[in-house]
Amino acid sequence: MSDHILVNFETVHHASEEVKASASRIDHLLNDLKGNVTRIASSWQGAAQEGYQAHQAQWDARAADLQKTCTQIATSLDQAAQSYRTTEDANAKLWG
Repeated sequence: MSDHILVNFETVHHASEEVKASASRIDHLLNDLKGNVTRIASSWQGAAQEGYQAHQAQWDARAADLQKTCTQIATSLDQAAQSYRTTEDANAKLWG
């Protein structure tokens, strides 16, 4: 078992960018889906409209949570890469 880790800064940064891109694609797809459903639901009335609105509000909240989580993951990856780079630079300076 190894007692060290190897970090590729560019790979970690790339992972962060991929998470951001995936979150953007998901957001775009969800907005398209919501637009399509809204067009259909606009003809509903009474309990059907109220039920749709309630479920749509839950969906929107969960989608916002997903976006927030993706943003937090991407930010954490960027911070980790920077922290590893800073530590490596400091260690390299110890050796002149």
